[in-house]
Amino acid sequence: MGKIILCEARQAVIPYVFTNTKVEVYSYEELCFYIYNNVALLNPEQFQGKLVQWLKTELGMEELANKVMEQLATEAPFMDILVTILSAGEYYETAEIRQFVDKQELVALLPQEEKVKLKADSFLMYKRLLKAISYYDEILRQQDSIEDKRFLGDVYHNKGVALAKNMELTKAKLCFLEAYNHNEKKSSLEAYITLRLLEESRDIVAQEAATLGMEEVDFARIAMLTEDAVEDSMNTAVYTRYRKAIYNMEHGDQEAFNQRVDMLLNQWKEEFREQVI
Repeated sequence: MGKIILCEARQAVIPYVFTNTKVEVYSYEELCFYIYNNVALLNPEQFQGKLVQWLKTELGMEELANKVMEQLATEAPFMDILVTILSAGEYYETAEIRQFVDKQELVALLPQEEKVKLKADSFLMYKRLLKAISYYDEILRQQDSIEDKRFLGDVYHNKGVALAKNMELTKAKLCFLEAYNHNEKKSSLEAYITLRLLEESRDIVAQEAATLGMEEVDFARIAMLTEDAVEDSMNTAVYTRYRKAIYNMEHGDQEAFNQRVDMLLNQWKEEFREQVI
């Protein structure tokens, strides 16, 4: 959950699962921590039915469950429901809950595209990559009406991160370049150059980096880190399995080749299914 959580209340045998992030919580304290740090990903529907029942049966917090049920029935503001949950125990102090409310009030005043970015960034943090990309695209479809070019650059950059993590490197590279064109941030340029180094020789990319304004010392650092990362990747289980499959194919062992490829495909399918919400 991101930090050590000392749980004093009853522990659940069956966790409550936030389906959009696949995060499981086993205690009241973990529930509070998730709420406090992920408001952008929450909606009233998640606090009906299953959660109310979970509070009752798994945590024995019937009074809290009844309060939440009553607020849902009377269509109370969503923030009031969250505060009710956060205030039911002693995990967060009153001042911290006040800060939580103040922060959400400020978020409510943000332009819609910034609210969407908060949601996309949260999905990216939880590695829900396809969901994150879809929200970044929602913003970028309206980019002609957004005046803050640095903001757009940050959206392109984070979309590039999501694409890179999803192994869509060509699309990621273009996003990082677009990000740099908008925000002129060193991090976006370095990300672009890193991916260029994976497809072109060091000398060619060095010339491009210089044209884009990257200092020689920065390019040398990025090139060294990229070379080290590529070398490390060759020691991973996936790469080893891939090389063995190629070996089988080159030596005419079609059955072994098919088995290894099937194993790789099944692994990637499972990873893909984990991203589909």
